[in-house]
Amino acid sequence: MQLFYLTMNSVGSHIMDASGLDFQTLFSLVNAGASPSVSSEDLASGISSRLSPQTAGSGTDTDRICLCLTLSERITARLSSQSLPQDVSMYYEAVVGSLGEMNLMEKLISLLDCQDQLVSHLSAKCMSAYVISDVCMTGSISSLWRHTCADVFHRSDPGHELDSCLWSVTAVIKRLLRGKNNGVLMKLLAELDASLSCLYTSLLSQDSMKPHKTKMTELNRTMCAFFDLLEVLSAARVCSWRLVESRALLDVVRGDVEYFVKKRALLLLKRTLLRRAGEDWVLGDVRSASREDEGVNEDVRVVADVVLREVKAGWLQDVPVKDQPSFFGGNCDVGVGGAQKDGVMLRALSLILLRSLEINIQSPGERGNVDVQLYLSELMSFLRSHGTLRSPDAHSCSWVTSVFAEQDDDMIESSKALLLLYLHQKRVSPSPLKYKIADDLTSKIISESRNDKAVFLSSSVPVCLWGCNPHCHFILFLHSISFDRTVLLDFLISTETCFLEYCVRYLKLLRDDWTGFCTSCHHIEDGNARTGATLCSDTSQTLESAQTDMTASSTGSDVTACPVLQLVDYGSSDESEEEASGSDHHTNRNVRNSHGDLGRTEVESTDVSECPFDKVLVCLEELKMAITRLHNRGLFPYNPASLLKLLNNVEVKKSLVG
Repeated sequence: MQLFYLTMNSVGSHIMDASGLDFQTLFSLVNAGASPSVSSEDLASGISSRLSPQTAGSGTDTDRICLCLTLSERITARLSSQSLPQDVSMYYEAVVGSLGEMNLMEKLISLLDCQDQLVSHLSAKCMSAYVISDVCMTGSISSLWRHTCADVFHRSDPGHELDSCLWSVTAVIKRLLRGKNNGVLMKLLAELDASLSCLYTSLLSQDSMKPHKTKMTELNRTMCAFFDLLEVLSAARVCSWRLVESRALLDVVRGDVEYFVKKRALLLLKRTLLRRAGEDWVLGDVRSASREDEGVNEDVRVVADVVLREVKAGWLQDVPVKDQPSFFGGNCDVGVGGAQKDGVMLRALSLILLRSLEINIQSPGERGNVDVQLYLSELMSFLRSHGTLRSPDAHSCSWVTSVFAEQDDDMIESSKALLLLYLHQKRVSPSPLKYKIADDLTSKIISESRNDKAVFLSSSVPVCLWGCNPHCHFILFLHSISFDRTVLLDFLISTETCFLEYCVRYLKLLRDDWTGFCTSCHHIEDGNARTGATLCSDTSQTLESAQTDMTASSTGSDVTACPVLQLVDYGSSDESEEEASGSDHHTNRNVRNSHGDLGRTEVESTDVSECPFDKVLVCLEELKMAITRLHNRGLFPYNPASLLKLLNNVEVKKSLVG
């Protein structure tokens, strides 16, 4: 809509047609949901007379075409919304009916290949609105529109016409998904299936990405529009097989296309593996709906297998990662080695690999025999080569909070995946935390991460070397939110992340592997002492700060570690309690408005040492008290009995330590 307003504003105060129609005034009336005084036949005739490719020569004519396209699109869209008064709705129906009799669809199709990109795009938008209106009124889709799009897809020539058809089909499928018109949608996809397959093969072949084969500017734009369509098809749970048909999306990263196209390809792959395709606009829970489709589940497993095979063959080394872009004249944070790398790319790559491993180990049969350590070592080497750990002495497990610092949901997804990978490796290995560091890659990581210093391997060190210690991840995650239990409470209430699942799984691990937790706390504490840092740099806290030795004894030698950057400055977390977590549920808002005073007295009156062991346990204890009080008041959105039982186990363990 913003594009349309800009178009009209650039035309001038009024655009008069030869018939005397003031289109800008007419648009204002339509946009307000009113009926113009002009007859429906005259309005339709005035619009239709301007929609011709031959009239798009001069600037004024192009402006008139754009305004007429915008006006007809708004009339059709308002009619489809079914929110108009009866008299206005009847007027708009008459206008749309007259436009149909005047061959509106044929005229819109003729404008798709217009050299003016704005005219081509507005034609696609108007065409999509007309198709959607047809579905609402008759339950069928225009055969002319469908055949035109299929023919353009078969030709697969990058340019305005293909871009507009891709946009139009994407918009129509989105609307059908929102409206739950599954029958119409399946029929449309069946009729476009062959042409989409042809388009997929043509656009994503390595030959098409050679600069001498096509105009690269047009190809880059067309590929991005095609990726949007693929995401919509993935959200409809009908196109996963296209992603597994070949290594096409992974080959895009190695192709001679622009960097932003490679990034879009990886983001599409990431959303598909995480089952987040369409989560921004699809109604309902995308991931839970896709889990119910066994066919899609198998397709995603095949995608994961393709990713793992390519990574094993060295695909990560071919992935370009540029410096973090700056916007609006600002500067990016600069790391130790210079400019900070593109975090979007690093997060996408990391999650693609982690999610592929997670899918693999959960698959039946031979698929679950993957060597997790090998792949994570590859990932660690890749991240180190791009300066992810900002200090040469950084704890290897801090890569999670470093890479995902700007994206909470991705951080929790990665932590959950790493926890599952750790448990898998622990289950399949006779001695999961005592791997022999024999392979060259792991030895190289040791050398790089410790600067050839002597390292004495304790029971938890090897798993830390390939960045997969779930205890370290949880401790460093709490550190990144300043051990603020209100942030954890928000995560538990919100439906936007998988934090509840992650939290339950980790608390079960904590119950069963208390020694591993104590050892991890000791290593992180000792590493911070060596570097002169503490785990709490929040000056606004009212807690006493005193570095103490950990109460629980742990075995093993010291491992050098360093603090990680905070995810967000949650120091002033008093205000954060009143903010929404992103959930639209009324219950959640009640929770936020009521839990501001929960646990505050305990926080302010408790003298907590700086060691991570104490800080983690106090945070979990405060979280348990807050959940209990909310549950007793009937304000917690679900039954937290299992969660509270696990949190009680932590208190029992703490009391046994002393």
